[in-house]
Amino acid sequence: MRIIGGKYRGKKLIPPVDNNIRPTTDRMRETLFNMLEHGSGRGVHGTKILDLYAGSGALGIEALSRHAKHVTFVDNNFKSMKLIKDNCALIGKPDNVTFISSDGTKIQKRDHEYGIIFIDPPYRKNLILPTLENIIYQNLISTDGLAVIEYASDEDIKIPDQFREIKMRKMGEATFSILEFSI
Repeated sequence: MRIIGGKYRGKKLIPPVDNNIRPTTDRMRETLFNMLEHGSGRGVHGTKILDLYAGSGALGIEALSRHAKHVTFVDNNFKSMKLIKDNCALIGKPDNVTFISSDGTKIQKRDHEYGIIFIDPPYRKNLILPTLENIIYQNLISTDGLAVIEYASDEDIKIPDQFREIKMRKMGEATFSILEFSI
């Protein structure tokens, strides 16, 4: 597990030691960030990022490497949060990060809205819809912000009407969709 691009490119991250944490593969992260940087034309540079169900922190750290303005890591698993903090320490304990121990479906309004929200919950637990609904309810996403969801390819997901899918990519057992938020 390594950082794919940006200023920390090639830096190895600490992988999870148990099967309860399922990090996004290097290949999927590379594809995803290429789509964010080139496909939708927005990129992460200067964007506030919310990384829900952060696991190892790989998605948020990749965003930091590509000059995200700020990343908020959220996970309710003690082992995950320790791993995220340990991985952030590998890139010098940046001061533009926040760590929140919380359930991704219950995260509350912060002092700002996020331009990109990564949502990578445990597969087949029906967490995507309640997470997206909470994001809307708590006003966590900026107008025209993006939600990036990762889910099992055989999982049937539902998304609220306030989001529209602008990109989707199936990669083996995993699929991710980029959703645009609009009121």
